[in-house]
Amino acid sequence: MDWQFLAVLVCFALSGFAALLYQTAWLREFAFVFGTAELAVATVLAAYMAGLAAGAAIAGKLGSRVRRPVFTYGVLELAIALCALAVPPAIRAATVVHVWAFGSGALPPDEGQLTSILFYAVCAFAILGIPTALMGVTLPLLARYAVRREDELGRRIGTLYAVNTAGAVAGTLAAAFVLLPTIGLRSTVFVGAATNGLIFVVAALLGRSAAPAVPATSRPQPARESGWILPLVAVSGVVSFSYEVLWTRLLGQVLGGSVYAFATMLASFLLGITLGSAVASRFATTRRRSAGGFAVAQLGAAALSLGAFGALDFVPGWARSIGASSHGSPLANASIAAAVLLPAALCFGATFPFAVRLLARDEAHAGRATARVYAWNTVGAVIGALSAGLILLPSLGFVATITAGAAASLALALAASLLIRPALKPAAAIAALGLAALLFVQPSPPWKILRTHPSSGQQTQGELTYFGVGRSATVMLLDNGSQWLLSTNGLSEAAIQRAGAPIHRSLTTRWLSVLPVLAHPEARSLLLIGLGGGLTLQAVPSSIEHIDVIELEQEVVNANLAVSGLRDSDPLSDPRVHLHVNDARGALMLADTRYDVIVSQPSHPWTAGASHLYTREFFELIRNHLSPEGVFSQWIGMRFVDEELLRSLIATLVDVFPNVRVYQPVQASVVFLASEAPLPVEARAKLALAAMPDEFARYGLRVLEDVAAGLVLDERRAREIATGGFVNTDHDNQLAIRSPRLRVGQALVRRGTGEFFRPFEPYPEQAGGLDQSYLVRRLFAASPPDRAAHVAAAILDPAVREASLGWLDLAGGRLRSARRHYQNALELDPSSTEARAGWLLLSKSRVYADEETPLLAQLDPLDEASAAVLAGWRAATAQDWEGLRALDERLAEIELRHPLFAEAARLRATWRLEGDPSRANEALEMLDSITAVRPSVVDLILRARAANRSQLPFAALSTLQEAVTMIRRPAEARLALAELAELPAGFQPEAVQRVRARLRRPRR
Repeated sequence: MDWQFLAVLVCFALSGFAALLYQTAWLREFAFVFGTAELAVATVLAAYMAGLAAGAAIAGKLGSRVRRPVFTYGVLELAIALCALAVPPAIRAATVVHVWAFGSGALPPDEGQLTSILFYAVCAFAILGIPTALMGVTLPLLARYAVRREDELGRRIGTLYAVNTAGAVAGTLAAAFVLLPTIGLRSTVFVGAATNGLIFVVAALLGRSAAPAVPATSRPQPARESGWILPLVAVSGVVSFSYEVLWTRLLGQVLGGSVYAFATMLASFLLGITLGSAVASRFATTRRRSAGGFAVAQLGAAALSLGAFGALDFVPGWARSIGASSHGSPLANASIAAAVLLPAALCFGATFPFAVRLLARDEAHAGRATARVYAWNTVGAVIGALSAGLILLPSLGFVATITAGAAASLALALAASLLIRPALKPAAAIAALGLAALLFVQPSPPWKILRTHPSSGQQTQGELTYFGVGRSATVMLLDNGSQWLLSTNGLSEAAIQRAGAPIHRSLTTRWLSVLPVLAHPEARSLLLIGLGGGLTLQAVPSSIEHIDVIELEQEVVNANLAVSGLRDSDPLSDPRVHLHVNDARGALMLADTRYDVIVSQPSHPWTAGASHLYTREFFELIRNHLSPEGVFSQWIGMRFVDEELLRSLIATLVDVFPNVRVYQPVQASVVFLASEAPLPVEARAKLALAAMPDEFARYGLRVLEDVAAGLVLDERRAREIATGGFVNTDHDNQLAIRSPRLRVGQALVRRGTGEFFRPFEPYPEQAGGLDQSYLVRRLFAASPPDRAAHVAAAILDPAVREASLGWLDLAGGRLRSARRHYQNALELDPSSTEARAGWLLLSKSRVYADEETPLLAQLDPLDEASAAVLAGWRAATAQDWEGLRALDERLAEIELRHPLFAEAARLRATWRLEGDPSRANEALEMLDSITAVRPSVVDLILRARAANRSQLPFAALSTLQEAVTMIRRPAEARLALAELAELPAGFQPEAVQRVRARLRRPRR
């Protein structure tokens, strides 16, 4: 190998490096315009590859006229750099045209309209056609320079193809792991342009001394001899791209849907092509050997693909053993991807040098043969890009797609074996036998990997209710006995609940649509981005008259429809609801409709369909679609962020909206409210709660303090905490980049948000007019315990402060300290309702044990509420259900904010369950009034009993499943086992067994 050819190889590797930087950047840039719907993405990718094919075809026609191919190659690289720098402004111009051509007053129709497809294709090809065509010219052009003798045909062209693909591997990894995280999307394009500029300089210098290309001979190659390889290469392109899409979707179940996972899988596939081409180039010495090599490569592709598919169910266990997951180490993830993708990719990479050697008669036809093979193969890839995700996988599923791909590879091997003269009979026989075998034997679905959660690596349990392979996601609905678990690409999306399931399990999901209506009671229109399990949609208050829902994946809609008649209520049957299957961002860009409320509930902010819904550009789009008083709400799970990312997200919202509030319904997530108008939530919520009490009560929002307890940042403090925060943008999306790399100990779900929010605590100054004691109790139920203690310690009234601190100690089991605080409160204010109730609660265990209770002497005389509860305890101890029933009216008079309300509700439910089981439904409602936020184990067990006696076994099982996660005492476990035994015989045996096993498992 001479030094000039070596220098050309280095340049061509850098060319592949730059090309993958561009592909990564351009696909993302177009997604900001057209959206991330699979149709739009596939169309842009097809346009990219169509440009490569067109360039190769042009090179095949005109390449023979080029006398100085190395210098011309350098000029082409410079032209690619200039075109690449022009692509971003061209995309911005396309945005203007897109809005002008398709914008309307209402939301656009569902994706898949012919006009949209044509526009995407024309627009993408117009912008990418020139730079990608220039890229497509380079390989055939360099082939003319590189091949000097006939025996170099396969070897040198295979080497060129291999080093270019190796550069693409490096570009893929550099873009994902280095450039995008450190310099952002736009600067990544500049790196690609600079790389092309460097290639131009080197190639221009080489061009001065490089020998001219071998002149083309006048002998045309007879098409009948080898032209048959071209359609075979095209079909091979279709198959290889289809496999890439299929394997990416399946391995995403283990590695996740982040930019890192996709880059790892793509790099593994390209590495296989690199190695396969490099190896095959050594054997592609004659046409007959190349025909045999092509046939063997296709046989290998079929066998290795089927073998890898059959072994997929071993991957989850292996992945867990080496630490591969959506948050796993890059090396572990690369091991999984390479093991699955690389073997078959080796075979696909080998086909290119074999095909070129088959087509080229001698060294003079190297460039033209390379161009024709490259063009036909890329045309096949275009077809694969458009058909794999949009047609093949949704219509055939995984098993039929892998079978069809293997059959196509076997058919290609058979054709190549028979078309070469003389025929390769052994290879033809093996291919024919393989095709016959596929008629009778097909692989089994890889259910283990399809049930694998990418973050934990664990198998999601439950009976399969629905399974669908969609255009953008694989959707599964599993019945765990009490509810359905909805997942997309293995990631948990939502739960769909049966009638009577505990509400508190999904509070954040409900608050997403309830909270903005409390903040804007006059709202009449609402847009929901993301259907999920329908719980957010289900919770939309009746005051909303019109609801638009945008969902990216049709299979998510189908999964909801599959259980529409079995769930507690079917939100899609609501006449207010209008469903649109589309990408939210692309749809909103074309709509002029304004809404009073917009709710966005994307999950997993690093995935392709969600990451662009957390940026400044998206929030600006939302702002432009809100009415003047409109409110926007969005959530983020604490397992997805650390302090820096949460601050960044708040800073991004504050950068767009002048008024931002942050609420925390439960410790594991927060909900953002944002508006251009002021957000006097407390004043408006008071009116809404009075006007529609039943709409909000079931979600734990009954009085103003329930709403106020969720507030962790008001407008002023949101601006303060945002100071210094990084604004998340489309071109530097740190949430998408950093979130999937957070280790478990870094995420706020494990560390908690207490330290982060504490310096900005809005109470007690925001507590004016609120019942501060009830507020503290409510904070304890929903927030980190230290937050409630911090607020209680800041209460100005000393009696209220001492009583509140006493309640916190009582709830935490610190009885001696609680007694001291209550004693102090009673000394300061003998009539303190909080202190007197707390003092009474200190006596509860003794009353139930029928022991002397000298503490009660200090409460003499008892107030009405304390007297009623004490009498109720004594009646329950004696199992005097009629006596307890006689106290019902007195207990019912204890109002919600009273510290004995929960005790009263519990007693009222108890006599209905024990003394009058026919009223179990009433007991269930009463228990729901005290379990809506943070229930105790005892309350959940009582609730399960109420559900059992109300003939709601699914609700009972669901409640016990929730209780089992909280049980720590043997007595509680025995109570739960007793209720589990009350379920109907043979009811959900697997789910019941799982609960029973957990109840009997020793706990530390």
